[in-house]
Amino acid sequence: MEMKDVIVKYASMMNALPYSTGKSPQILVRIGDRCLATDEDADFSSLTEEDIIDITNQPSVEKDVLMTSREARAMILSRTPYVGICVASRRRIPAVLDDMAQIIGQEARVVPRTFRGISRALKSAEAALVRPEESGGYAITCGRNLYEAYVAMTVLEKSAEVILKAAVIGGAKPIGSLDCRLMHQIYRRKYSKAEKEHKDDTEG
Repeated sequence: MEMKDVIVKYASMMNALPYSTGKSPQILVRIGDRCLATDEDADFSSLTEEDIIDITNQPSVEKDVLMTSREARAMILSRTPYVGICVASRRRIPAVLDDMAQIIGQEARVVPRTFRGISRALKSAEAALVRPEESGGYAITCGRNLYEAYVAMTVLEKSAEVILKAAVIGGAKPIGSLDCRLMHQIYRRKYSKAEKEHKDDTEG
């Protein structure tokens, strides 16, 4: 499958979710020394290949972070409902669910929209929250392919929902840092082979 077709597929999957992924979600994919991305104003309900552009030489903090990452090959920028509430209140999202500890890591931190802020946050997790005063605020999820970045986005929304609803009755207890690291490492190793089936998500 051609990379642009893969991006169109995942945009359609995001549009089909039972909740919004934001006013202007964006998908970025690294292919060697190039970076493809959906246009900032693209409509995911009717995305076409013409809406996917090469932004390799365009200024973009997120693109720069992706292109210098050791492992990430795909990135999704979104603002799902419960994550949006956390972003607006500058509230970090700690791992209170096994899914988040395994797939994302210990927490999604709130960071400024700077290369240093985002890249540092993504060194220890597969997600970060960009402050609301910068571009309206949004979440970044990444992965070794678009499959991982997409799953991380859905898991982050689920985790944010649990945290916000649990806060009404005293709060949810975060998983310890050591347990999070172990769970994340084991998950990545265990599913590395299975996820190679999705290699076309990053290489076309």
